[in-house]
Amino acid sequence: MKLGWLFAPSITSVMFALRTTIASLLALAIALWMELGEPQWAAMTVWIVAQNSRGESISKGRWRLVGTVIGMIAAIALMGMFPQYPWLFLPALAIWVGLCAGFATLTHNFRGYALVLAGYTCTIIALGAVKEPDNVFNIAMARGTYIFLGVICETVMGMVFVPNIADRAREELRKRLQTILTKASGALRDVLNQKADATDTLCALMGSLQASSDQIEFSRIEIRSQGNEVEHAYVTLGLVARVLSRGLGLKTRMASVSHIPEALLPFLHDMGVALEGLPGRLESDRRGIAALVQTEALLAECRGRMQAVLPRDDEDSLNEGIILTGVEVMISDLCETLRSYRASVDGAPISERHRLTRNTDWRAAVRNGVRTMAALLFGAYVWEVTAWPQGSVFLTFIAVVCARFATFENTVLLSAAFFYGAVFAALASVIPVFVVMPVTASYVFFCLTVGFFMMLGGLATRNPGTAVMAASYGTFFPFLLGMDNQGRMDELSWLNTTIALLLGLGAGVVIFRAVLPFTPRRAAEVLRYQLKRSLRRLALPGVMMDEYVWINDGTQSMERAVRFAGSLESDRAEEMLRGTLSVMTVGRNVLMLRKLAQHGSLPDTAVVAVDGLIRNLLRRKLPLTHTAATIEPTLAELYALERESQDTSIRHDLVLAIGSLLIVQSELPTSRAFLRATT
Repeated sequence: MKLGWLFAPSITSVMFALRTTIASLLALAIALWMELGEPQWAAMTVWIVAQNSRGESISKGRWRLVGTVIGMIAAIALMGMFPQYPWLFLPALAIWVGLCAGFATLTHNFRGYALVLAGYTCTIIALGAVKEPDNVFNIAMARGTYIFLGVICETVMGMVFVPNIADRAREELRKRLQTILTKASGALRDVLNQKADATDTLCALMGSLQASSDQIEFSRIEIRSQGNEVEHAYVTLGLVARVLSRGLGLKTRMASVSHIPEALLPFLHDMGVALEGLPGRLESDRRGIAALVQTEALLAECRGRMQAVLPRDDEDSLNEGIILTGVEVMISDLCETLRSYRASVDGAPISERHRLTRNTDWRAAVRNGVRTMAALLFGAYVWEVTAWPQGSVFLTFIAVVCARFATFENTVLLSAAFFYGAVFAALASVIPVFVVMPVTASYVFFCLTVGFFMMLGGLATRNPGTAVMAASYGTFFPFLLGMDNQGRMDELSWLNTTIALLLGLGAGVVIFRAVLPFTPRRAAEVLRYQLKRSLRRLALPGVMMDEYVWINDGTQSMERAVRFAGSLESDRAEEMLRGTLSVMTVGRNVLMLRKLAQHGSLPDTAVVAVDGLIRNLLRRKLPLTHTAATIEPTLAELYALERESQDTSIRHDLVLAIGSLLIVQSELPTSRAFLRATT
């Protein structure tokens, strides 16, 4: 039901809306009691800081304080440097906000929010002081007081409504990991059963891992650094990414052989059935011991079958060996993942080298900074030309919307939803401003009226489909009330303020559409750039890239591909996902070949051919026939060595290398076509 969030909300949604409403009204009451000039900013801060989890709220509150302090200092400095020179002051302000937006792109979670906040807080304070520059320090301190008051009230209400936060966070973290492992085991089962949609499931799950890793930071805050569950969770997610990449490789490996032997099908089916029972064992045994024991038994069974297959010398045995080596590597990594999950419960030490990290994107940072700077210069020009009395408010909200959404990729949709939320806030403010406040000065009656509209915004915040609009609604609804101890907002002031707010936000939406906008072509270019950057690192001569670095880069690429695919037509989305997956698969198998070469299992000619494959991928004018001619002789040599070798371990490595090279040969045309595409 589309309105289920309103007419049948969950208890957690009701509690979130209730505690945030109480906290905002409490902050507003304290600000009125302190006789602050613009007390509505305290209530606005509560709604800005409030998040779905306590960890997110605490993190956002902390970084909001940091960003506010930086913005206060910057505003005082700019006003002191250019007190009577508007066309030096306004460009300097635009440059500052642009720099904040650009550097925010290089961070993630609420550290980026602190930087964009430093940008538009400076704008709010500086533009609020243009008529009285001598009072810029007092205005900055007042703005900081509102922010601190709002953060404190939201934190206190959160502590009252959500007790025992550390124990709950620890249990939620365990369940989150268990859910991810359950989905991963189901995706691997689909690969073994050769289901057609197995690849889509693996891609979607891999694309969600970076976001899941980012969320662990908030669990750390809630747990208050007690124990080492958080570090183990980071490692477990990194290992899940590796297991999923093995599943993708096995899918391609099974498709690259001439045929799947009939004798192997029952074994693959039994492995799939065993993986299907893995979630039940994780649920019944929170330490994961039973699941780990079963998976280790599967690995032993797979290795036993490999020992029986390798001595044979026929096409079926070779194909079976190629597939079984992929299964062996996948199950082995699944065992390591379950050991990490068990360590997260038991608290056993484990290496942190597997955890996922985010790479910086300087090109995106420059684009976001330039776009934000251009937006503020446009707003300043409009203000100067029109001499509009509300021009400072107009420019302020251009800065708010452009800095707030500069770090997002599909800014058009997000900023449009943000604008609609402000429209709803304006409509909701009509009743308090025009009906309630003119007839009574009772704060209790005011709270009953305003609290109803705030509760609606809180419930909408918990619904994913309305979350962006609700964030704007909750932020601007208190602002449009115009609260003050000495009077109330009259009709003309409300109209002027509302128009300035909506025009400022609307101008931000237009700017996002006009200046360096999000387009399907731009999305594909960004993704290809990211993949080529990873390939260049892989192609460095004499450098052996760590496999986890490649998987980490691939996980980010897949996350971006999945996110972009939701904004594209089905054929373009399929092309983007398929191309990203192909490049990831080629790179991963090249790393496997290099690893085998380091062990001495491959001839020197194979090593040279493997190094040439990646360099050829990056060349724009190289025909595919040239690349294929490099692979065929190498494959023939590996086939001959595998037939002649009598050592089982060497034959195992050679079969693994043959499978990897077959995958590269199969995926190379798709990878090269995607990387060379111009539209």
